[in-house]
Amino acid sequence: MECPSCALEAPDDAETCPYCNYEFPRQKRSVMAMAIVMALLLAWPVFKLIELLTG
Repeated sequence: MECPSCALEAPDDAETCPYCNYEFPRQKRSVMAMAIVMALLLAWPVFKLIELLTG
């Protein structure tokens, strides 16, 4: 990934930039949980449609 501070490439798993020591923001678990919930809500109508067509 590219460091927003110095624009040099840093490893994807780095917590800080190895060149300028910029701390990359961490993605919170709540964001991941919300993404999963949204995916399930978007998939629910598809499951209902399959249920209607098969039974």
